[in-house]
Amino acid sequence: MGDSHGALFGQGCHSPGMMKATYGTGSSIMMNIGQYPVLSEKGLATSVAWRISGKAEYVLEGNVNYTGAVIQWLKEDLGLISSSAGLEEYALQANREDETYIVPAFSGLGAPHWDSSARAVICGMNRATGKAEIVKAALDCIAYQISDVIRVMLEAAGTSGDTLRADGGPTKNGYLMQFQSDVIDLPVLVPEREELSGTGASYMAGIALGIYNKDEVFSSLRRTVFTPAMSEMDRRRKLAGWKSALRMAMQRD
Repeated sequence: MGDSHGALFGQGCHSPGMMKATYGTGSSIMMNIGQYPVLSEKGLATSVAWRISGKAEYVLEGNVNYTGAVIQWLKEDLGLISSSAGLEEYALQANREDETYIVPAFSGLGAPHWDSSARAVICGMNRATGKAEIVKAALDCIAYQISDVIRVMLEAAGTSGDTLRADGGPTKNGYLMQFQSDVIDLPVLVPEREELSGTGASYMAGIALGIYNKDEVFSSLRRTVFTPAMSEMDRRRKLAGWKSALRMAMQRD
């Protein structure tokens, strides 16, 4: 199985409409769309999820270029942090009213925008903007980029969504997971295991050989649940600011 497909299976996304995001250097967002492929004209790819007992299932997928790599940039290029361990603390210390946005289009934008000519942008700063606010904006931009993919994905699949299952190293950051839940207005489920790609491939092999029972294997996976806590007015305001920042990044004049 491919990396993202393994994570989708490992997350237990076995029914149409179930979706996951794997947070890494970049991020892969994927939704199970069942036994019939859905073709998107808005920047998503359609591929085979897996084939079990002669039945194929399909997925919609969108890939974001810079998620965990934004944290690397803060550390290695800007020297604002020494490690990723203190990111959550910085974000929680930041002024909640600060309107700084970062669009990490260092090599253009991936899904769903696919604009190779876009350029990275930091905007919305004021005199009170400091290190904590920059760190918060860097974490926020991860959630905003994933929310853009999810919005298009839900529209293409004709569903309102239920939950987002998240995996990968950055899911240890509670601030990021809560903000992700807030901007997509859906619960985010984080399993106790960070890396599920190998787990999914192993379970698939074991189920195919009759070693594992699918229902028993996935019912034992414990998860931390982050539920939306942001008001609709704040969500709309923050997403409007993000869209404005995106327009700056994609401006060609």
